[in-house]
Amino acid sequence: MSVYRLDVIEAEGDTPARVMVGHSEYGLASLTAGQFRSRQQEVRPDPLPEESAHAKVVGTKTTSIRRWFAREARWVIPPPGTDCPPNG
Repeated sequence: MSVYRLDVIEAEGDTPARVMVGHSEYGLASLTAGQFRSRQQEVRPDPLPEESAHAKVVGTKTTSIRRWFAREARWVIPPPGTDCPPNG
């Protein structure tokens, strides 16, 4: 599972919107590293040439864990055409 680290984005003087370039048909949701760790997941840096904030979430993702992620995630940038307000 790929994620983007907000601490890296902010340290580089940018905003989360940068990861949406070329993905305007999607939304962006957030979970904290602590939330991932609470479900026995590990966030590992995995920088890409085009995105230094890229990371991977490593661990077994059972159906119940995936559902928990979906329930706990908060919109940063809602998908276009939805009535989902950002809820940070």
